[in-house]
Amino acid sequence: MRYKNVIRYTLTILFLLTVVFSSNSSAQLKIGIINTAIIMQDFSEMMEVQKQVEALQQKHSKELMDLENELKAKSKRFESQNLLLSDERKKQMQQELEELYRKGVQYQQDAGVEIQNKSKELSEPIIKKINDTIGKISANEKFDLVFDIVNMGILYSNPDKAEDITQKVLDELNKTAAK
Repeated sequence: MRYKNVIRYTLTILFLLTVVFSSNSSAQLKIGIINTAIIMQDFSEMMEVQKQVEALQQKHSKELMDLENELKAKSKRFESQNLLLSDERKKQMQQELEELYRKGVQYQQDAGVEIQNKSKELSEPIIKKINDTIGKISANEKFDLVFDIVNMGILYSNPDKAEDITQKVLDELNKTAAK
């Protein structure tokens, strides 16, 4: 899937560059680049989302650790009492251990889904805000093209021909977040 996206982005870029450079217009092409990884890392609202997601991860990690400790304690108790237990009691304790193990596995899966959903829920409006801000700055500064160097796979950018607007976008986002 990722390979198909890379191919699609690369072909789109090549097509756009071919169209732009093959045109007969004498206007200079203004290209901007942006590093969304920096924005996602340094934007205050996204940092707050990351803190909330990390807090949820820690909560679930603690719960998983408690389940794991309970399983270890019961398993140790079972092993130490194994020779003294009746076959019926052994079977019952083994079933309890298996059930506790299944509970831990299910909890881990459910926690992963919850964390992923929470991250998506909190991130989506911020990503929209980031995209809107990129569009606003690009239009205001009259860029013809703006490429995301993280997701578009650009390996080289001539600094004389492209302007990195990452910091401008980040400043604008943080300025509006402070209001």
